[in-house]
Amino acid sequence: MRFILLLAVLTSSCAYVGDPKPPTLDLPATVTDLRALEYGDKILIEFTLPPLTTEGLPLSHVRAIELQVKSSATERIINIPAQDPGAVKSEFPIQDWISKPVTLAVRATGPKNKTSAWSNVVGMTVAPALGKPSALSATSEPTGVQLTWNGSGPRYRIFRSLGEAALAKLDESDKPTYLDTTVDFGAAYRYFIQALAGETRQSEISDIVSITPLDKFSPAVPSNVSAVAGSGSMELSWDRNTETDFAGYNIYRSENGGAFEQITGSLQTPVYSDRAITAGRKYFYAITAVDQAGNESARSVAAEITAP
Repeated sequence: MRFILLLAVLTSSCAYVGDPKPPTLDLPATVTDLRALEYGDKILIEFTLPPLTTEGLPLSHVRAIELQVKSSATERIINIPAQDPGAVKSEFPIQDWISKPVTLAVRATGPKNKTSAWSNVVGMTVAPALGKPSALSATSEPTGVQLTWNGSGPRYRIFRSLGEAALAKLDESDKPTYLDTTVDFGAAYRYFIQALAGETRQSEISDIVSITPLDKFSPAVPSNVSAVAGSGSMELSWDRNTETDFAGYNIYRSENGGAFEQITGSLQTPVYSDRAITAGRKYFYAITAVDQAGNESARSVAAEITAP
C-alpha cells in the first residue's frame, strides 16, 4: 500500500516538457541595401547589417563580413571588420579597378559560422579619381559672397554653414565660381566645395574657408540732378536710387564756386526745395545716397544755377 501511494505522488509531480527543439542556426539575414560610390581615390560602401537571423531571432553579433569585388577577369574578397548589427561603412582603393566595370556584394558570417547569402549586387565602372577642388576663396560683394576655386569639374556642389553649425548642401554650379546671394552682412559663414560627375562619383571635399561679409559698399551715385528757379527757391530733382538697403539722400551746396557744404540730409524722396538763397548768387548742387549701414556714395555731378 505504501508503494502504491509513493508511486502516485511521484507520477503526479512530473510535468511533460514536450519534444526537444532543434538548435538554432543563427544564420544572418541577407543584406538588401548595399550602396557604393567613388570618393576621391576610394570606393565607399554602406549597408545595414540586419538585426535578425533568418529564423527571426535577434542576431547578437557576426564573426566576419566579406565584400566581394568582381570584374571580368578578377574576383577579390575584402574582409570588413566585424561589428554588431546596424549601419556599416567601409572603403577600399580604386587603383586596381580603374576603367573596369565591377560588381560589389557583401555577406556576413554568424556566431555559429553560418554564412548569409550574398547581398544585392551593385554595378559600377570605376573612373580615375576626381581632383579635390583647391584654392577656395570667399570675398564680400555688394550682393553677397563670391566664391572662386580651382578644379576640373565637371560639376561642383557648394556646402555652407552658419557659424559652427554642420555644413549642408547649398547649391550646385558647372563653373568654378559661385555667388551666394542669400547671406546676411555681419553673420559668419563657412564654405567648402566638392567636384561631381554624377551622384556615384565625387571628389574629396576642399579645404574649408570662413568669412563674415561686411557691408562696405556705397549706393550708386545719384544721377540726372537738375535745378530750376522757383518763387524764392531752387527746386532740385534727380533719379531715384533702387538699392534694397537705401536709407536717404544728402544735399551739398556751393555758393559762387566755394567749397561744398552739406545743407540737409536723410531725405527719402529725390526732390528738394532750397529757400536759403540770395538773388544774383550762383549755386552748385550735388547729391549723395546713403545706405542703412551708413555707407555714402560719391557726390553726383553738380547742377549749376544762378538765383534770379
